[in-house]
Amino acid sequence: ETEEKTGIIEKVVKEKMDVSQGKLVIGLDVLENDKNATSVYNAILGGGANSKLFQNVREKASLAYSAGSMFIKQKRNIIVRSGIENYDKALEIIKKQIEDMKQGEFSDKDIQNAKELIIASIKSMQDEQDSEISYCFGRELMRENIDTEEDIRNIEQVTKEQIVKIAKSVQINTIYFLTNQ
Repeated sequence: ETEEKTGIIEKVVKEKMDVSQGKLVIGLDVLENDKNATSVYNAILGGGANSKLFQNVREKASLAYSAGSMFIKQKRNIIVRSGIENYDKALEIIKKQIEDMKQGEFSDKDIQNAKELIIASIKSMQDEQDSEISYCFGRELMRENIDTEEDIRNIEQVTKEQIVKIAKSVQINTIYFLTNQ
Protein backbone atom coordinates (compact mmCIF):
# COMPACT_ATOMS: atom_id res chain seq x y z
CA GLU A 1 0.00 0.00 0.00
CA THR A 2 1.08 3.57 -0.54
CA GLU A 3 1.65 5.62 2.56
CA GLU A 4 -0.02 8.90 3.43
CA LYS A 5 2.49 11.74 3.39
CA THR A 6 2.15 14.72 5.72
CA GLY A 7 4.44 17.16 7.54
CA ILE A 8 7.41 16.75 5.22
CA ILE A 9 10.61 18.33 6.51
CA GLU A 10 13.53 18.89 4.15
CA LYS A 11 16.77 17.32 5.43
CA VAL A 12 20.27 17.98 4.10
CA VAL A 13 22.91 15.27 4.52
CA LYS A 14 26.52 15.70 3.39
CA GLU A 15 29.14 12.97 3.58
CA LYS A 16 32.77 12.69 2.52
CA MET A 17 34.33 9.75 0.73
CA ASP A 18 37.10 9.23 -1.78
CA VAL A 19 35.00 9.75 -4.93
CA SER A 20 36.08 11.23 -8.25
CA GLN A 21 32.85 13.20 -8.67
CA GLY A 22 30.27 14.45 -6.17
CA LYS A 23 26.97 12.57 -6.03
CA LEU A 24 23.86 14.65 -5.46
CA VAL A 25 20.64 12.78 -4.68
CA ILE A 26 17.39 14.56 -3.92
CA GLY A 27 14.39 12.70 -2.53
CA LEU A 28 10.96 14.04 -3.47
CA ASP A 29 7.63 13.09 -1.94
CA VAL A 30 4.61 13.15 -4.23
CA LEU A 31 1.50 14.03 -2.21
CA GLU A 32 -1.01 13.41 -5.01
CA ASN A 33 -1.85 9.79 -5.79
CA ASP A 34 -2.00 9.68 -9.60
CA LYS A 35 0.64 7.22 -10.76
CA ASN A 36 0.11 7.82 -14.48
CA ALA A 37 0.46 11.59 -14.24
CA THR A 38 3.42 11.17 -11.87
CA SER A 39 5.11 8.86 -14.38
CA VAL A 40 4.76 11.51 -17.09
CA TYR A 41 5.89 14.24 -14.67
CA ASN A 42 8.98 12.19 -13.81
CA ALA A 43 9.79 11.55 -17.46
CA ILE A 44 9.62 15.29 -18.21
CA LEU A 45 11.68 16.17 -15.14
CA GLY A 46 14.44 13.59 -15.45
CA GLY A 47 13.42 10.57 -17.49
CA GLY A 48 15.77 10.79 -20.44
CA ALA A 49 17.90 12.86 -22.78
CA ASN A 50 14.98 15.23 -23.49
CA SER A 51 14.25 15.83 -19.79
CA LYS A 52 14.58 19.15 -18.01
CA LEU A 53 17.33 17.85 -15.72
CA PHE A 54 19.42 16.36 -18.50
CA GLN A 55 19.04 19.40 -20.73
CA ASN A 56 19.56 22.09 -18.08
CA VAL A 57 21.98 20.53 -15.59
CA ARG A 58 24.09 18.44 -17.95
CA GLU A 59 23.84 19.97 -21.42
CA LYS A 60 23.35 23.73 -20.88
CA ALA A 61 25.21 24.24 -17.59
CA SER A 62 27.73 21.39 -18.05
CA LEU A 63 27.53 20.70 -14.31
CA ALA A 64 26.94 16.97 -14.38
CA TYR A 65 28.12 13.84 -16.10
CA SER A 66 24.64 12.48 -15.53
CA ALA A 67 21.34 13.97 -14.36
CA GLY A 68 18.03 12.19 -14.14
CA SER A 69 15.25 10.95 -11.92
CA MET A 70 13.26 7.81 -11.22
CA PHE A 71 9.76 7.31 -9.86
CA ILE A 72 9.24 4.71 -7.14
CA LYS A 73 5.52 4.03 -7.52
CA GLN A 74 5.04 1.93 -4.39
CA LYS A 75 6.36 4.73 -2.17
CA ARG A 76 5.19 7.74 -4.22
CA ASN A 77 8.76 9.06 -4.28
CA ILE A 78 10.91 10.49 -7.01
CA ILE A 79 14.66 10.27 -6.68
CA VAL A 80 16.71 12.89 -8.53
CA ARG A 81 20.31 11.82 -9.02
CA SER A 82 23.32 13.43 -10.60
CA GLY A 83 27.09 13.24 -10.63
CA ILE A 84 28.27 16.83 -10.17
CA GLU A 85 31.22 19.13 -9.58
CA ASN A 86 29.48 22.29 -8.27
CA TYR A 87 26.97 21.49 -5.50
CA ASP A 88 25.46 24.96 -5.05
CA LYS A 89 24.93 25.68 -8.74
CA ALA A 90 23.63 22.17 -9.52
CA LEU A 91 21.19 22.29 -6.59
CA GLU A 92 19.99 25.72 -7.69
CA ILE A 93 19.30 24.53 -11.25
CA ILE A 94 17.61 21.31 -10.10
CA LYS A 95 15.34 23.22 -7.71
CA LYS A 96 14.50 25.63 -10.55
CA GLN A 97 13.41 22.73 -12.77
CA ILE A 98 11.15 21.44 -9.99
CA GLU A 99 9.70 24.93 -9.53
CA ASP A 100 9.26 25.43 -13.29
CA MET A 101 7.22 22.22 -13.40
CA LYS A 102 4.94 23.63 -10.67
CA GLN A 103 4.40 26.71 -12.84
CA GLY A 104 3.53 24.58 -15.87
CA GLU A 105 6.68 25.63 -17.69
CA PHE A 106 6.94 22.67 -20.03
CA SER A 107 5.63 22.22 -23.54
CA ASP A 108 3.22 19.88 -25.30
CA LYS A 109 6.31 18.48 -27.02
CA ASP A 110 7.81 17.71 -23.58
CA ILE A 111 4.63 15.84 -22.68
CA GLN A 112 4.64 13.94 -25.96
CA ASN A 113 8.32 12.99 -25.59
CA ALA A 114 7.68 11.80 -22.04
CA LYS A 115 4.69 9.69 -23.07
CA GLU A 116 6.63 8.15 -25.96
CA LEU A 117 9.50 7.28 -23.60
CA ILE A 118 7.17 5.57 -21.12
CA ILE A 119 5.19 3.73 -23.80
CA ALA A 120 8.39 2.50 -25.49
CA SER A 121 9.57 1.25 -22.11
CA ILE A 122 6.30 -0.61 -21.50
CA LYS A 123 6.39 -2.18 -24.96
CA SER A 124 10.05 -3.20 -24.66
CA MET A 125 9.31 -5.23 -21.52
CA GLN A 126 7.69 -7.88 -23.68
CA ASP A 127 11.14 -8.57 -25.17
CA GLU A 128 12.68 -9.61 -21.84
CA GLN A 129 11.04 -12.09 -19.51
CA ASP A 130 12.58 -10.76 -16.30
CA SER A 131 11.44 -7.20 -17.12
CA GLU A 132 7.92 -8.41 -17.79
CA ILE A 133 7.91 -10.45 -14.59
CA SER A 134 9.10 -7.43 -12.58
CA TYR A 135 6.41 -5.29 -14.21
CA CYS A 136 3.66 -7.81 -13.43
CA PHE A 137 4.96 -8.33 -9.90
CA GLY A 138 4.91 -4.57 -9.31
CA ARG A 139 1.33 -4.41 -10.56
CA GLU A 140 0.42 -7.26 -8.22
CA LEU A 141 2.01 -5.48 -5.26
CA MET A 142 0.06 -2.33 -6.08
CA ARG A 143 -3.13 -4.39 -6.50
CA GLU A 144 -3.53 -3.00 -10.01
CA ASN A 145 -5.00 -5.62 -12.27
CA ILE A 146 -4.38 -3.99 -15.66
CA ASP A 147 -2.53 -5.18 -18.72
CA THR A 148 0.09 -3.31 -20.70
CA GLU A 149 -2.42 -2.07 -23.30
CA GLU A 150 -4.56 -0.44 -20.61
CA ASP A 151 -1.41 0.95 -19.00
CA ILE A 152 -0.45 2.54 -22.33
CA ARG A 153 -3.96 4.00 -22.78
CA ASN A 154 -3.76 5.49 -19.27
CA ILE A 155 -0.43 7.16 -20.05
CA GLU A 156 -1.75 8.50 -23.37
CA GLN A 157 -4.68 10.17 -21.56
CA VAL A 158 -2.59 12.15 -19.05
CA THR A 159 -3.15 15.91 -19.44
CA LYS A 160 -0.97 18.92 -18.72
CA GLU A 161 -3.36 19.91 -15.93
CA GLN A 162 -2.83 16.55 -14.21
CA ILE A 163 0.95 16.92 -14.51
CA VAL A 164 0.86 20.43 -13.00
CA LYS A 165 -1.30 19.12 -10.15
CA ILE A 166 1.35 16.47 -9.46
CA ALA A 167 4.12 19.07 -9.73
CA LYS A 168 2.42 21.28 -7.16
CA SER A 169 2.25 18.34 -4.75
CA VAL A 170 5.96 17.50 -5.02
CA GLN A 171 8.07 18.36 -1.98
CA ILE A 172 11.76 17.81 -1.32
CA ASN A 173 12.28 15.55 1.69
CA THR A 174 16.05 14.93 1.53
CA ILE A 175 19.09 16.41 -0.16
CA TYR A 176 22.07 14.08 0.01
CA PHE A 177 25.54 15.03 -1.19
CA LEU A 178 28.52 12.69 -1.27
CA THR A 179 31.76 14.55 -1.93
CA ASN A 180 35.50 14.12 -1.65
CA GLN A 181 36.01 17.62 -0.20
